[in-house]
Order: sequence, then C-alpha cells, then structure tokens
Amino acid sequence: MNNKLDIFLKCDISGIQTFIFNVPSEGAARELKRRSIYVENIAKSCLKELEIYFTGDKFNVLYNGGGNFYLDISTKKDVQEIQNKIMGIQEPYIASEIYPFIAFIEQQANLVESLNEVNIAVQKAKMQRPVSFELLDAKPINAPEVQIAEIKGINGQIPKGDFTWIAEQSDGDKKLAALKLDVDNLGSLFMERTESEYSLMSGELKKFFDESLLRLIKDENMQDNIYVVFSGGDDCFLIGSWNQIFNLVIILRGKFREFQKDLRTKIKFEQDKEITFSAGISVFTPHYPMLQMAEEVEDSLQMSKLSKYTVNGEKKEKDSVTVFGKTLYWTEFEKAQSLAYTLTDLINNKEESKSLLMIFRLVFPIDNEMPKVWRLKYFLRRNIKQINLDVVKSIFDDYEQSLLFRYLNQKQKNPDIYLVASRWAELLMKK
Repeated sequence: MNNKLDIFLKCDISGIQTFIFNVPSEGAARELKRRSIYVENIAKSCLKELEIYFTGDKFNVLYNGGGNFYLDISTKKDVQEIQNKIMGIQEPYIASEIYPFIAFIEQQANLVESLNEVNIAVQKAKMQRPVSFELLDAKPINAPEVQIAEIKGINGQIPKGDFTWIAEQSDGDKKLAALKLDVDNLGSLFMERTESEYSLMSGELKKFFDESLLRLIKDENMQDNIYVVFSGGDDCFLIGSWNQIFNLVIILRGKFREFQKDLRTKIKFEQDKEITFSAGISVFTPHYPMLQMAEEVEDSLQMSKLSKYTVNGEKKEKDSVTVFGKTLYWTEFEKAQSLAYTLTDLINNKEESKSLLMIFRLVFPIDNEMPKVWRLKYFLRRNIKQINLDVVKSIFDDYEQSLLFRYLNQKQKNPDIYLVASRWAELLMKK
C-alpha cells in the first residue's frame, strides 16, 4: 500500500482516581505512591508498544501526562491493522478497573479540529468498552512493589515518615492537607497552535510540574512535609502538613506566573492572555478515608474551575483556590494568609480572646439576609483591648464593607476571605 495514513491518536486511562485512593488510611502513603506509579507505568507501556509498532513511521508525541497522551502519526499501515494492534494493547486490562481507552481519527484540517474529533472518538470508545465475564468476579488490583527511591524526578519524592508522622510536623493542629491543582483552559491554550508549538508547550508544562516543583519543595525545605501522590503534564496531587501545603501553593503560584511569562516569550499568545491554574485544598486527619478525601478535594477544584469574579472592575474566571468550602482569587488567598497570622498574633501574643475568630462567622449572613454588622461595633467596644483597637477596627471596617457590598450584589470585595482567615488562624492556634 503506497498511500500514507495520517492519524491523530489519544490514549486516556480511566478509573485513575478511584483506583489510586481506594486504600485503607493505615499505611496509605506508600500504597498511594505504588498505585500512582502503576498507572504511570500503564501509560508508559501503552506508549512504548505503539512506538515499537510504528517503527519507521512518522511518530510524534504531542502530549504525555496525567494518564493521557496524544500522538501524531503518519503510516502505511491500514485502519484495520491499527485497530487490531490497539485491541491487543488493551486486552490485558479487559478485566481491570484501570483501562486504557485508545482511539484515533484521520487528521483534520487543523490541530483544534483533530483534538475535538479524537476526544469524541475516545468518549465513544468508553461507551463501547469490551465486557469480560471475569469482571463479574474481578479482584482488586494489587499494584506491584516498586523501589520508589530509584525513581527520578518529582514522582520519586517521598518524606521519611507516613501520614501520621507528616501530620505531627504541622504547626498548630496536627492535620494533613491535600492539594489538587490543574492548569486552566488547557484546550483553548492549544487552539490555533502548530504541532511544534503544541509539543513545546506540553513539554514545558511537564517540566514545570516535575523538575521545577521538585526543586521548589527542596528549596523551601519541605521535602519531609510534602508527599507527591502524582505530578506531571498539567496537574498534580500533593498531601502534606496542612500549613506547608497552604504556604507551598502560594509560592508555587508565584513561580507559575514567572514560568508562564517566560513561556509567552517562546510562543505567541493574546497580549493579555495569562496561563493560570486553579486549585482545591482539603484539610483532614491522617485516618480520614482516602477515597472520600480525594472526592472532596476534587469537588473543591471543580468549584475553583467554575468560579467567576471581578478584580479591579475586570471580570475573570477560574484562576482561584477553594478551601473550607470558599473560593478565593489568589490575591485574596494571600490576604487570608496575612490576616490569619495577624489574628493569631493578636490572640497568642496580645492577649485577645479566641472569640475574636468566632465573630466573623456570627456576623456572616445566612442565605440572603442582611449581615449583622452591628455586632462588629458592639464586639469592638466590649471585647477588644485598647492597645489593639486600631488594628482590629481596620479589620472589622474592611469586613463590614465587604459584607455590605455582597448584600448589595456588588463584587468589589469578598467577605469569604475573613471566614477562611479565621479557620486558618484556628488551625494555627490549636494544640
């Protein structure tokens, strides 16, 4: 056959989150890592088999990360041959809860159309998954033992203790936090790109969430407090001492802003188009069910992905973080951090009562009711020491204004900052 077939292929491994996190809390740390590496190795194995199969053909890896990869292939093999090979690659996983869905389409007029069409093809493949009678009596997968210390890069990073030990390293309350983050609008970022630009962008993102993240964790001396469940492609999932996770994500966001500015010098974007990421954070005890924790942090991430807000009169979306059920833009999260430490200092070092933290929740309105801002003035007059009056009044005035703005459906200020800050301060002070 002389005519070449130009195809666009996608592999999407399904069932990852449920598989990785469906483990007992006891001894979860290393089991999560084993399972994460097992999934990563499935993707590597599938990619390697395809690479060998298409030896001699044009074979470009456009993206590889997070249990997905995209390939640009030009071959003399026919469609049926390729389909048979794919079925052979998938066959070992037919009775498994983890399954690599692989589909391909003939390349379209441009990369965007190819991406859309191949994603549709994968969705169709998911609805037509082969069924094995073994599934009726399937046993849970036992991920093979791995030598984690031998793995290079971010996915080989592990602290020296288990989750209970990591929680004990936390400031204040001895809890863990899980962080999941994901780059925003990745599909639209790839629109109207050439294949070389697509490949460059995906490679740079993968490097950031591997080499740069690992270097940052070490530079901040957090290697014994942060456990990398997985990282690569355009996302990551970290578990660690709660206060270190809170601090790390702020630093990481700053590093990512620098990274995207550098990337924009290599690839042209719209003048005001920033590459951003959103995040979800969940705080939990070491013995909390892992699967439930993963679902909660995923829900928080999705809240960030759906967020819309106004910053300095400009409408924005995504590019935010959700924690304690509240979604904040990143500068608001930084403000909550600063405020949390101010409140902690007022209580720990300047003799204010812990009731200072409660007043933010007592004043906060339920549903659409008028906020009880009068309580702030009453609390300020009756409870705050004269020496701290100016500091607390400034905080209360800003909070009152934020509450009234929201009540009037104006979005200049976000009162949720104060709820997050008070919860943050509670964690810092708890013993």
